[in-house]
Order: sequence, then C-alpha cells, then structure tokens
Amino acid sequence: MSIERRESAAGVRWRVRLHSGGRVIADQTFTTKRAAEAWERQQKEALHSGDFVSPQQTRTPVLEVAAEFLAARSGQIAPHTWRTDRDNLAALPPRFAARPIGSVSEADVLGLLTDLLSVRAHSTVSRMRTTLSALWTWAVRERWTPTNPVRGVRMPSGSVQAHDHGPLTGPALAMMLDAQRVLSPRDAHITEWLSLTGLRWSELRALRVADLQEVPFPAIQVLRAQSDGYAEKAPKSARGRRTVPLVARAHEIAQAWASGKGPAAYLATSATGLQLRGSYFRRAVAWTRTSPDHTIHDLRHYAASSWLRQGIPINQVAAWLGDDPRTVLKVYAHVLGEAQDIEALRRLNAPLPSHSPDKASGDDATGEEEPERPRKSGSDQEKRGGDGGI
Repeated sequence: MSIERRESAAGVRWRVRLHSGGRVIADQTFTTKRAAEAWERQQKEALHSGDFVSPQQTRTPVLEVAAEFLAARSGQIAPHTWRTDRDNLAALPPRFAARPIGSVSEADVLGLLTDLLSVRAHSTVSRMRTTLSALWTWAVRERWTPTNPVRGVRMPSGSVQAHDHGPLTGPALAMMLDAQRVLSPRDAHITEWLSLTGLRWSELRALRVADLQEVPFPAIQVLRAQSDGYAEKAPKSARGRRTVPLVARAHEIAQAWASGKGPAAYLATSATGLQLRGSYFRRAVAWTRTSPDHTIHDLRHYAASSWLRQGIPINQVAAWLGDDPRTVLKVYAHVLGEAQDIEALRRLNAPLPSHSPDKASGDDATGEEEPERPRKSGSDQEKRGGDGGI
C-alpha cells in the first residue's frame, strides 16, 4: 500500500493504492493526506483481519447485487420464500435500487420502511425488512459490502392503515355469506367452513376425504398444506399437524363435500371437481365486492375469536389453530379482555345496595329489644371485689 501525491488543475490529490498478491485490489483518491492515511489504515486492518471489501464491490447497485442474491438462493430455500424475496426486491423504489450497495445506511433503510408503511400493511413491510436483511447478510458474507445496515433498524410502528377495517364480526360475516350464496352457493360453503374451522387456505386445498374423521367425534385431520402455485408440503409449523373438531354445521358441509368421492380425492373442490384455486374462488364469489374489507385469512381470525368468546381455553384454541399459545395470547388479547369488560359493565349497571339508618347496628337487625340489665349496688360490687364505683 502506498500514498502518492498528485497535482492537477483541480489542486493537490492523494492517491492510495492497496496491493495484495502482486496486484492492486483497491484504489482511492482523496483531497487531503490525512483522509488518505486514515483510509489506508482502515483498509490495512480489514485486510489483516479478513474483513476487507473492495471499494469497487461496494459501488455495485443494490439491484445488481439483488440479482446475484436471488440466483445464489434459488433451490436452497423454499420456493414460496424465494418468490416472496424476488417480488419484494422487484418492488423497491428505483432510486433505492440504484444506490451503491455500500452507500446504504441505517437511516436509508428506516426511511424506506417508513415510506412503505404509508401505502402498505405493516405485515407486508415487515416481510420486506426480512428480505432486505437476508440480502445484506448475504452481501456481507460475499464481500459486496462490509456492514449490514438493516440489522440495526427496528421495524417502525407506522400509522393505522386506511384499509384496516378491524376484525371480522358476526353481522359482517352473515352479510358476506348472504351475498356470496346468491352468486355461488357451493363456494359460499367454503367461506362458511373456513370461518367455523380456522384452517388456512393452503390447508383446506390439501385436505383429502380420508382426513375427515367420524369417531370418536367429528373432526378434520390437518396433515399437509399447499399454497396456490406451490408443491404440497407439511403444515406451516410442527404444531400444524393437528386434529380440529367439527361443529354440526362444519361437519354437515364436509360430509356433503366427501359424498361420492374416494379416500384419496380432494375434500373441497371447484365446481368442475378440480383442486381449489384462490383466484377462481375469489372470482366465483366476487370477493372484492362481497368482502371488500377483509381477506380470506380473516376467516381464521374469526374462528379463533369465536372459540375464545365461547370460553374455550387458550391452550385448546392454540392446538386447533396449530399455533403457539403465546402467539394466541398476543394476537387475541383484545378478545380475552372482553369478558372482564362485560362483567365490569354488569356490576356498574347493577343497582347499588340500600343502607338504611335503622339497620346500622347488629342488635337492631334482629328486630328484638335487648332486656334492661339491673344496676349493681355498691355492696354488690364490694362482694365481687369491685372498687365501690371509684
């Protein structure tokens, strides 16, 4: 490594060249010798510690590094995860995507996430942060940049989204089902069944007739899942393999679906007998018109909330959902607090107990007068060791 003083029409410049293995691996020019010496020390320390990153690498645009990242991860992660990362990176603002990978700071990442929260749901932006963190972790490992600016940025809280219309309620579900039954009674059963069982869409698509259990009680066994456009796989988590009891209405719908089918056939199918597809289902029931404020996944939340309101223990609800009880407690804390609010209102609305002055003492409460006790004379007191009234 050497520092060379150079003069030009623009003034004095200091050029630093970093050599390794008989070749120049870094070349940087500074306006002051002090800055050149500081950079030289920094690069020397990084070279000796094995953390050296070529300045030329750090100037690569984020979009180009993202392409290398996706190519390297193809086939190494779940297809659904890979496609989500691809779509997230493709949705980056052009100005951010064109930034040199090494120039992005924590402030830049925080600004990006905050801006996205103004137009997207919190969960969507949180998933974007996960993609960015994976990208920069890979970039650091592959020596595209020395640091990961995403790691130090916590997900901002953001503001309430304009499209957030709150949880699905019983009256809203009833209106949804009435509208869908007019368009497609068969597909409306799918909406109703999901609201009664709490299954995910991917789990419903993968159900077979053999998964319908009759003894010792009506239930459905969740053994697999298959999102639209992806291969069938095990449920989302280890808890995902579960048995969900069916109430009478859910059992009736499932029996109708299974009628005339073999054990290996799909339980719920389209009108043509094919495996369910989300796009066809939404079109059949005009989802954006009949359910404009909610998603299909909201039906799962409705089922969980209904179970909790009916007094089903948290651990049991978690088992039926295939989730951790701690997650259920966190997500549905507002539902659990409803019982306390209802009881508090009952007490506040109850009439206050009366306090009559005539019944202030315990003796008067019996309704009987206490007989008058005879007064003691001084002689009697003396006989009993009294002090004679003194």
